[in-house]
Amino acid sequence: MGRGWLIFLWTLIGTVIGQLLGQAAAGQVPALRFLNSFIPIGFSPTDINLGFMVLTLGIALKLTVGGAIGLVLSLWLALRNT
Repeated sequence: MGRGWLIFLWTLIGTVIGQLLGQAAAGQVPALRFLNSFIPIGFSPTDINLGFMVLTLGIALKLTVGGAIGLVLSLWLALRNT
């Protein structure tokens, strides 16, 4: 597996774990509710009609503060070990 794919997997795993921990911490400690604040990234679904086929394209990401912290930590760990 290439180095780029390994870094991508680290960042994906770090983001997911960061969001999960952020949601858990925000549910338990009211002072940590800011970890669930998010920024919506992406664009709404768009239809492309080709006559014989209709394609629907769109992507929506919800990056929370906890996910961003997990992303930064996982990138730091992935790049530190190379």
